[in-house]
Amino acid sequence: MLTDLERKVLRILYNFPHSIKKRMPTIRELEIKTGKDEKTVRSVLNGLVKGGYIECKDGNTQNIKIISTRDYHSPFI
Repeated sequence: MLTDLERKVLRILYNFPHSIKKRMPTIRELEIKTGKDEKTVRSVLNGLVKGGYIECKDGNTQNIKIISTRDYHSPFI
């Protein structure tokens, strides 16, 4: 079960590539969208990796691959 913040970040990650930008958000963009600091954002991303929701090679947000959205129901699914 995801926390509210984890669900929010997963939703941002899922929807961001569908926007005009066509890429994953940077840590700074996630900070702005969540209103949280870098440490918290990185902690949430690590939790999503450990939970099997995302895959993130070398810690770079541009390499994030969404594996599962089982706790987040998106209109794009």
